[in-house]
Amino acid sequence: MSEPLIEGSSKKFFAHGDGTLLMTFKDDIHGADQTDVISGTGDLRKRFSFAFYRLLEQHGISTHLAKPVENALSGRGIVVTRAFPIRIEILVRNVARGYWVDGHKVPVFPAGAIFEEPIVELCLKAKVMREDGSVVDDPRISPGIAVAMNALATDKTIRGHMLLNVAEANALETLAREINDLYAAFLRVEGWALEDFKFEVGLDSERLGRSFMVIDEISPDCSRIRDADGNSLSKDLFRQRRPHEDVRAAYLLLTEAVERAVA
Repeated sequence: MSEPLIEGSSKKFFAHGDGTLLMTFKDDIHGADQTDVISGTGDLRKRFSFAFYRLLEQHGISTHLAKPVENALSGRGIVVTRAFPIRIEILVRNVARGYWVDGHKVPVFPAGAIFEEPIVELCLKAKVMREDGSVVDDPRISPGIAVAMNALATDKTIRGHMLLNVAEANALETLAREINDLYAAFLRVEGWALEDFKFEVGLDSERLGRSFMVIDEISPDCSRIRDADGNSLSKDLFRQRRPHEDVRAAYLLLTEAVERAVA
């Protein structure tokens, strides 16, 4: 295989022809200030993302799966269309976990508190270096800041890659809630609860105007899910330093469930 066009901490993207890319998944896993390699988790993330994106497409939500979407799964990865990236991560929270709970971050909610309505957050997809050398990872931003950054950000990889107006932020919030409803619904069939997840969007170059589509991945790596007994079923198992086999087994359980949902 040729050298990747893009390589991140958990994925590689290769040129694939006809304006498409091959998105491949590593077995690397990160969280709670630790990094490891858990064999097989990359393939499970690939399968989960492909099946879940097909579920989104079936419900009218555009993703970067190459068309026809049923043929986008490759043995090595997922064939995706090129998208103009927006440097924002969208988080949807149904339950208080992570950032707003952890003592070393912003602990303003009791762990496990259930929100009356899903909370949608925007984060700048960037590591921001302070003058003292400390790093702010994916800082929270408001819709207004996202719009201002599009025109005024000093970093040229951010400037022009944000939102044009607050209406686009409202569109992202609507999209986030639609995805949350679908995600929570299929998990509920299994007796599981969706606590939170994050996703990314890009602009679809094949459609007129600025049309958002879901890109990158949605998988157990970027979600918090618990079973009926309150046990973690996603990457929190790694954060809890559970054995590799427990993490792999949970990812497999979730992957097989979403594959059933889209069959």
